Amino acid sequence: MKQPTRTTNRLHFSDLDPLRFEDLCLNIVSRTDTFREINHFGRKGADLGVDIFAIQNLEGKEKIWFIQCKRFIRIGKADITDIVDKVAMNVALPDKLLVIVACDVSRNLHQYLKDYSSEKGISEVEIWTASVLEAKLYKDYKDLLFVYFGVRVEKKTQDNATRIKYSLRMKKRVEKELIDHEYLKKNRTPDLLSFKPYAKFITHKVFIRSVDDTSYPDSDETPDGKISPWFRTFFYDTYHNGIEFWLNVAMSTPIIMDEHGFWEPLSHDDKRRNSPKYKTFYAIQIGRIPYHHIVEILRDGDEYFSEPHLFCKFDIQEMPYEEIYYKTEGDPERKIPDWDLDKTLRTEFPDE
Repeated sequence: MKQPTRTTNRLHFSDLDPLRFEDLCLNIVSRTDTFREINHFGRKGADLGVDIFAIQNLEGKEKIWFIQCKRFIRIGKADITDIVDKVAMNVALPDKLLVIVACDVSRNLHQYLKDYSSEKGISEVEIWTASVLEAKLYKDYKDLLFVYFGVRVEKKTQDNATRIKYSLRMKKRVEKELIDHEYLKKNRTPDLLSFKPYAKFITHKVFIRSVDDTSYPDSDETPDGKISPWFRTFFYDTYHNGIEFWLNVAMSTPIIMDEHGFWEPLSHDDKRRNSPKYKTFYAIQIGRIPYHHIVEILRDGDEYFSEPHLFCKFDIQEMPYEEIYYKTEGDPERKIPDWDLDKTLRTEFPDE
């Protein structure tokens, strides 16, 4: 049985076909500004670094945009150089270069794009990363979320009211059935839950099961990039919207961090762990399942596993989690709590 393999619940733009990714970019660009003209050259090949050509009317003046779409899993300095060099081969340079990529970009690489573009005579440049694309989709283009990723976003107030009422009922049930109130009464240490938040639960182990699963208790092979429809994990804490689970108890995740506090989670065989450029430490991975994704609780398990079973909806990119994040691993004996890593400083450093 495989444990969860995805590290975030983000949209996987890299799963799209390259031409489909271009189509998505075209849809977003065409809605972002008022353009007098938009041409999509990428599908025709030999585009000289111009997948999308657009003319924008701006205060009575025309502004030429060159837009390059790259469905990269990772992007490096050489890729940026190649993108700008191809654009610079055009007879007339654009007023603005927009680069859209399917991955995240480090601050240093972002700055290199601006500096190198300026050297080549391109004065204005912008880059949309995976996180920017996702923010635009969820905020302004929910219809495209469904068209390209099959993700439906609740729109109606009535649906939200129903969800809130259900969540409050499930929260009360979780507090009644899964929290060890007798233990908490006997252990009234004020800071107990600050250093051991998982101590509040009736047990550490728990089974997460998809409401759509029919394989349990057998272990079917899980396709790469997906999680098993049922698996064992560990309680960690509760939060305002649901329950948190400690996903990597057996093996913490290596983290590298630069001098500015930017960080990246790595696989255990990544050679960058030994680089003198980074500080390396380990973090715990926390998954959050909202109350409204919990359909049923089997407190005492079944004839196969006696730990609690939570039957959940796996409808966020085929996972039950609304968020997965990282915390530094503390030391309860030394009164050092776990500490959240700053999500805004997560990045991808270049390969070595």
